[in-house]
Amino acid sequence: MISMKSNVAIVVSDYYEDISNGLVNGFTNSLDPKFTIDSHNVTGAWEIVHKINSLTDKYDKFVAIGAIIKGGTDHYEYISQGVIDGLIKLTIDKNVYIANCVLNVHDINDAYDRSKEDANNKGSQAAFAINNLFT
Repeated sequence: MISMKSNVAIVVSDYYEDISNGLVNGFTNSLDPKFTIDSHNVTGAWEIVHKINSLTDKYDKFVAIGAIIKGGTDHYEYISQGVIDGLIKLTIDKNVYIANCVLNVHDINDAYDRSKEDANNKGSQAAFAINNLFT
């Protein structure tokens, strides 16, 4: 059964602050106003999973927001896989909904394209998912 609690926790990695801000704006501007948004910041994408885990007794709906951008090492692959595996595990083990808005991109321009104010904003798409599931 899907809960009708009205609070949504946004957990935001502010490592790429401009990109995260664009995603947060897309989310907040598109979310049904019946929801209350509580925002929690972390330093990087890796910390998102831990923060969500620490909040599952207070919330059952989350949005994970951040960006992981490929560089010259394997770090991108490990962090991307670890974050998605952690979010999936939390969804199953804690019975919460997590809209995944952590961008996994090959260059920063791809991240900017997905965080600007238009129909391609992934934050807006996360809000539409929550709107459709919980209204």
